[in-house]
Amino acid sequence: MRPSLPEPSGNASDYGLSTSDLVAQADASTTIDLAWLFAVVRRRLWIMVLVAATLLGLSGAVILLKSRKVTPNFQGSFQLLVEPITAEGRLARLSVSAQSGITNNSPTEISKVGIGHADLMDYETQIRVLKSPTVLKSIVAKLEDRYPDLNYPSLYENLYIERISYEKDGKLEGTKILEVAYGDEDPDKIISVLEAISEVYLEYSLQERLDGLRRGIEHIDKQLPELEERVDLFQGQLQNLRETYDLSFPHERAEDLAIQSRELNSQRVTIQAELTEKRANYAGLTNNLAQGNPIPILLSSLSTQQAYGTLISQYQANEAAIDRDSAIFESDSPTLAVLYERRASLRQTMAKEARSIVAGVAVRIQELEARLAYINQAEAALNQKTEVFPKVLHKYSDLERKANVATESLKTFLTKREALQLDASQQEIPWELLTAPKIWQTADGIPLAFNTANPRRTIMIAGVLCTLVGVGAGFVVEILHRVYHTPEEIKLDTKLRLLGVIPRLAHLNPALPAWLRRIQAVPIALWEITQHLIPFGLVPDKANAYQNLQQSDIAYRESFRSLYTNISLLGSKQMPIRALVVSSATPNDGKSTVAEHLARTAAALGQRVLLVDADLRNPELHERLGLKNNYGLVDLVQHGLNLNEVIQQSPDQPNLFFLAGGALIDDPVKLLSSPQIEHSLEQFRSFFDLVIYNTPPLVGLSDAQLLTAQADGLLFVVRLAKTDRGLVDKALESLKISGSVVLGFIANDVQDYRLFNYKVNRHHTKRELILPPAQSSGLSLPSASEQPLPVSRFQNKPTVDRD
Repeated sequence: MRPSLPEPSGNASDYGLSTSDLVAQADASTTIDLAWLFAVVRRRLWIMVLVAATLLGLSGAVILLKSRKVTPNFQGSFQLLVEPITAEGRLARLSVSAQSGITNNSPTEISKVGIGHADLMDYETQIRVLKSPTVLKSIVAKLEDRYPDLNYPSLYENLYIERISYEKDGKLEGTKILEVAYGDEDPDKIISVLEAISEVYLEYSLQERLDGLRRGIEHIDKQLPELEERVDLFQGQLQNLRETYDLSFPHERAEDLAIQSRELNSQRVTIQAELTEKRANYAGLTNNLAQGNPIPILLSSLSTQQAYGTLISQYQANEAAIDRDSAIFESDSPTLAVLYERRASLRQTMAKEARSIVAGVAVRIQELEARLAYINQAEAALNQKTEVFPKVLHKYSDLERKANVATESLKTFLTKREALQLDASQQEIPWELLTAPKIWQTADGIPLAFNTANPRRTIMIAGVLCTLVGVGAGFVVEILHRVYHTPEEIKLDTKLRLLGVIPRLAHLNPALPAWLRRIQAVPIALWEITQHLIPFGLVPDKANAYQNLQQSDIAYRESFRSLYTNISLLGSKQMPIRALVVSSATPNDGKSTVAEHLARTAAALGQRVLLVDADLRNPELHERLGLKNNYGLVDLVQHGLNLNEVIQQSPDQPNLFFLAGGALIDDPVKLLSSPQIEHSLEQFRSFFDLVIYNTPPLVGLSDAQLLTAQADGLLFVVRLAKTDRGLVDKALESLKISGSVVLGFIANDVQDYRLFNYKVNRHHTKRELILPPAQSSGLSLPSASEQPLPVSRFQNKPTVDRD
C-alpha cells in the first residue's frame, strides 16, 4: 500500500510543505541591492550599449550638422568709471558713513581709508540693476525703430557686464571700472547697441541716482513734522508729571518720601508713648484729687516737687506742731486754733495747686492727641503718595524713554537729510566713459569672430545622457521581461525549497557548430590520448572543446544525482517517496527532460523506476527514449490491458521502465478522474520503487493536480530566463486551491554552472578482493538465480484484464 495522501485541505505532508505555506504573497516587498543591480547590468549590457550607441550616433550627427550651420558671432565693449578715484572718493565715503549714522570719523581716520577699499557701491547689486528690465527696456525703446527684432530677452542674453579686476599680493582686487560687452552677428548693430547702452547708463548715473537721493530727502522731509510733534508731545507730558508730582529729580524724590515716612513713624511712636504715660498719670492724679490727697499730686513730677517743696514742708511742719501741742494744750486752746487755721489754709493752697497740676496734665493730653491725629493724617497722605509714586515713576520713565527715542529718531533723520543733501551734491558728476564702444579685433585689425557652438562639449553631454537613457532602457527591459534569472530569485519569490539546479548542457545548444555537436561521439580513450599530443601542436583545438563538453556532461549528470538525493532525503524509512509528479507552469520549461533524466538517474542507482508519460495531450517521451507509443496509459485505463502489454523496458537501462501516453483522447481530465486510474496508480506503486509522472503544464490545465492528489508530491520545474513570474504565481495559486503538495522547485537551464573540480587518482593499483568462506561468518548471499525477476514480466503480480 502507498503512503496516505494529504487531504484536499492542503495540510503539510511528511514530504514537503503545502502550497498554502509556500506561495509568496503578492505584495511581498523586494529588496534591491547592489548585487541585483550588477546582475541586471551584466544581463542587459547589450541592450544598454545598443540603445546608448544608437542614440549617441543620431544625436552626434544632429549636433555636427547644426554646428556647421552656426553663424559667426562678434563682440564689442566699452568701459565706464563709476567711482571717483581722487579724494572725492574718501569724502563720498564720509557721506555713506553719515547715512549710516556714523559721525565720529576724524580726518585721521579718513586718511587711513585706501582708495581701493573706499567702494561707494555694491558692484554685484549695481550690475543687476543695470541689467534690470527698467534700464534695458529704455535701451530697446531707443533702438526699436532701427532694429525691430531687438527685445529685452535677447538684449539681456547677449549683454555682459563685469568689474575689471587685477591681482595684488596674490589676491584679486576690484577696480572702479565696469566693462560692458555685447555680442551679435552684425558688427554695426553691436556698435549701435553699445552706444545706446552707454548713453542710458550715463543718463542713469546723472538722473536716476539723483532722483533716488531726492526722493529720499523728500521722504525724510515728510517724516520730520510727525517726529517733531511726537517729541513735543512726550516732552509736554514729562513736564506735566514733573509739576504735578515734583519729579524734577525722580530718584531723589523717592528718597525724600522714604525719609519723611521714617520721620513721621518715629514721631508717631514717641507721641503715642508719651500720650499713654500722660493718660496713666492723669488717672492717678484725678484719683488722689478726689480723695482729697493733694500731696502725691504735688510730688508727681520733679518740677512739681521743686515748685511745691516749701509748701509741703510748711504743711508737714504745721502738722508736726499740731501733734506736739495737742499733747500739751487743750483742743480749744488758742495755740491749737492757730495751728488748725493754718492747716486749713495750707490744705486749700495745696488743693488749688493740685487742681492746677491736673488741669495742666489734661491740657498736655489734648495736645498730644492733636499732634497724633496730625501725624496720622500726614502719614496717610504720604502713604498715598508712596503708593502712587511707582506708577508715576514708571509712566515718567516710559515717557522719558519714548521722548529719547523720538529725539534720537529726529536727530537721525536730520543727520540723514544733511548726509543725503551732501551726497546729492557730490553725485552731480556722472560716470565717466573711459573707452568708446568698439568691436573686438585681432592684431591685424580684423573683427574677431566667435563660434558659440561647442560640438565636442555638446557631444560629451549627449554621450552622458545617452548612456543614462541606455541604462534606463536596460532596466525597463528587465522590469518588463518578468522572468527569473537565478535560483535565489525563485526561492525568494515562491518561498519553495530548492531541490536541484540543472545546468545548461552545451552540446544541446542548436546554435553550436555541427562539428562541436558531433565531437561528443569521440571515445574518451581517444580524447585522453590527444591530451599528450596537445603540447606538440599535433591535434586541433577541438580536443579542448571536447574536454569542455565532457565537463558539461559530468556537471549535468551530477545535478540529477544531487536532485535525486535531495528528493530521497525528504522521505523517511517508514514512508519513502514512491510517486512523483513533474510539471511546470508553461510549456518548454524542461519538465519532460527533468522527468526523463531523473528516472535514468534513479534507475542507475539501483531503483526500479517507472516513467509515465501522463501528458495525454502531447505525448512525446517515447521519442526521447527511442520507444514506441502503440499502447499506453489511455489503453491501460480505457481498454483494461494488463501491465505487461503496455509497460516497456528501456533498452540501455534494465531498471528503467516506461509507460507511454497511448492514443490521443478528447477529454484527458475525465480519464484521470476515473476510478480505474486510481487502481492503476496503486498497481504502479506496488510494482516499482519509484514512479515518475510527466504531466502537462499547470496553467490552464488540471491534469497535474489530479495526479498529484494520488502521488507523494509535485516537483515544480522553472526554467531560468524563460518562465514568466506571473504564470508561476498562477500555477502555485491553482496548486494551493487544489491542496496539492509541492515538494520544491527545480531551477532548469542555469548558465555559468560550475562543478567543483575534484581530481580522482587514476593511478591506483588493482587488486582482487578475496572474501572469507561463507560458513565462517554465518551469512549466506543469494545466488544469481535468487535475484528478483525483471519487473517487466509481472508473473507473480496481479494484472488487469481487458474489457
